[in-house]
Amino acid sequence: MAYFTPVGSKFLYSTTFGSAVAVNSISNAYPAIANAPAHGFAPGAELLLKNGWEDVSDSIYRAGTGTAGSVITLDELDSEDTQWYPSGAASAGTVQAVSNWQEIGQVLDATSDGGGAKNIEYQPLALRNSKKMPTGFEAASFTLTLGYDPARADQKALNRISRNLNQRAAFKFLIAGGAAIYAYGTIQKSVIPQMSTSDVMKVTVSVNFDGLATAYVG
Repeated sequence: MAYFTPVGSKFLYSTTFGSAVAVNSISNAYPAIANAPAHGFAPGAELLLKNGWEDVSDSIYRAGTGTAGSVITLDELDSEDTQWYPSGAASAGTVQAVSNWQEIGQVLDATSDGGGAKNIEYQPLALRNSKKMPTGFEAASFTLTLGYDPARADQKALNRISRNLNQRAAFKFLIAGGAAIYAYGTIQKSVIPQMSTSDVMKVTVSVNFDGLATAYVG
């Protein structure tokens, strides 16, 4: 059992993705095993997965123990359910190594939005109480509040990325205590700062997730 606090956490992004490596298939297992001949990755590699499994595509996974030769262990990818993850050609796709992580500095606050459960509420005529049927999860996003500094290289870079609506980036949130959260999606940074005589000037960075957020410890 462990508890974590946000004090000491770091927030990084990357727009540097390696060449796409073909994945012939992914097993229905936990963790899932990808067949990718001559991939060249080692355990610990941070990989962007794109494949026919829409429920997990556009997500970042770490290569786990046993990654070698033509095998990539995709840590924390549970693909045992063949209804969601049909075997064969649907599992084929690509992986790309993520590198050149850039830290976002002067983070004053970080808040998450969405990601909660979605349900349909219904009531059979024979019942006095309604029921809820799970249908998945809400779209997820993350908002960082930064101390405004237009001279900082990271804030300039985020401005440029924000103007390209087709730009995608990988995100890594390093939580004090050893946990890491990964995501992949879009970045939108405000240019005009919030102004108050009782606080420093601030800007916000919104991170919208395309795929799943994945979490690791260690």
